[in-house]
Amino acid sequence: MGKKGGKKTKSSGLDTLGDITSELFKTLPPIKRAELTKVVEKLANVTANMKSEPSSPAKLWEEYKEISGLVEKVREIEGGHSMCRTLPDRKAAIKPFLAWIAGLGGVMEGVEVADYGASGLGLKVSRDLKEGEEVIRIPQKAMMSVDTAKASSIGTLIEKDPLLQTMANVVLAVHLLIERNSPASIWEPYINTLPHSYTTVLYYSSKQFEQLRGSPAFEDALKQYKFVARQYAYFYRLFANTMLKDYITYNEYRWAVSTVMTRQNLVPGRDVETPVNTLIPMWDLANHDNGVLSTDFDPEKPATVCLAHREFQAGEQFTIFYGVRSNADLLIHNGFVFPDNQADSLTVKLGVAKTDPLSATRIKLLEKLELHNTTKFYIKRTAEPLDGKLVAFLRALQMDQPTLEEYTLMEGCDKLSDITEKTPVDAKMLQYMITRCTLLLRSYPTSLDEDVVIMKEEQNPITRNNVQLRLSEKRILVSTVAYCEQTLKEF
Repeated sequence: MGKKGGKKTKSSGLDTLGDITSELFKTLPPIKRAELTKVVEKLANVTANMKSEPSSPAKLWEEYKEISGLVEKVREIEGGHSMCRTLPDRKAAIKPFLAWIAGLGGVMEGVEVADYGASGLGLKVSRDLKEGEEVIRIPQKAMMSVDTAKASSIGTLIEKDPLLQTMANVVLAVHLLIERNSPASIWEPYINTLPHSYTTVLYYSSKQFEQLRGSPAFEDALKQYKFVARQYAYFYRLFANTMLKDYITYNEYRWAVSTVMTRQNLVPGRDVETPVNTLIPMWDLANHDNGVLSTDFDPEKPATVCLAHREFQAGEQFTIFYGVRSNADLLIHNGFVFPDNQADSLTVKLGVAKTDPLSATRIKLLEKLELHNTTKFYIKRTAEPLDGKLVAFLRALQMDQPTLEEYTLMEGCDKLSDITEKTPVDAKMLQYMITRCTLLLRSYPTSLDEDVVIMKEEQNPITRNNVQLRLSEKRILVSTVAYCEQTLKEF
């Protein structure tokens, strides 16, 4: 089908999917289809409790075991019956991809595609680059986005479906999966360069999830797995009477979701300046490093422009900065951990106990500090690890009633977030953090020294990510304890 209300495009349609292969034996037999439908119905019911989430990691884990059992049953039934087009070897797809992107006006100066082994494909610097020098320019017409999805055969579906109306990343995932199986997709050369699988949490085994115990990422990883299982069940039922039922298997859907999670960016839309979720060919081959954001958008062309965020020497890997993100965030959404992440932080959950006799007074001060609805705080990987909001909350948590009342009436109570401003409760606050960090360190299944040994011996990329995350978080906790102990000596 063509683009609605405009020029014809090579974008696929739901009505063309049946023509891409004559291997009809891959379709699921009626008996297996009926069995699968029953399992998916159970999966939909188990994952539907979005308004009554389990309240503890233990309950989340019990729920996960039920969900993963159903997901594995789905994968078993669907095994060998996907009609999805098999992707070619990534490296073999690079040459036609480069010709395709150049034909659309894409420009790549001073870098070339290279194989970095376990890290996958990346970009290698072919000549010295200056900081700020333009390296990659990708025209908007080469990008896959929510806009191109709306202009494709699923445009009407997006307008009507409540899930697709509210979740742009899901729109892009479904769009990608349809384009992968279209015999006339303009993006086929790009899709052929994408990884065949990922190291996101959607590919984790139960054992690998358990490796995250103790980390704040544990709960978020389980929730991510649940959300995608729920989405799969939703689309299974939505497309039950269409050709798509033979293409959107669980394995293919998690591939599409992982592709979008690890590669999407917000780029100005085609008709309005509002950013839309977008996949940018070539640009998404650049791996992450510390630095500054160095991507711009040229509205005149229109095109996304990537600049060198520092000087690069020929032979180096060309990298970009993905933004200020913790390693836990990178693990869950991008499937990797960056050991030298200067922007790393550890999430700590805190709250005022309902049994606290001074809870009402504390909350009154926290309201003034605009922290009364905050439950997540951050310990940073910096010389001064305590985030300002965390410091203010901890001080409020340690105050007695007279001190609480004094600061609540004080004009400059916002100074509570400044660690350099001394207060009467700082010693108690620092001791609280020492105790809290020590307890958090004990909640991991392994010690820091044990993780160092495991990291030297482990080869599995997912397990290595999990161990590296634990190491990063434990080092933040150890450094925080040392900082608090040293600060206490100054009192």
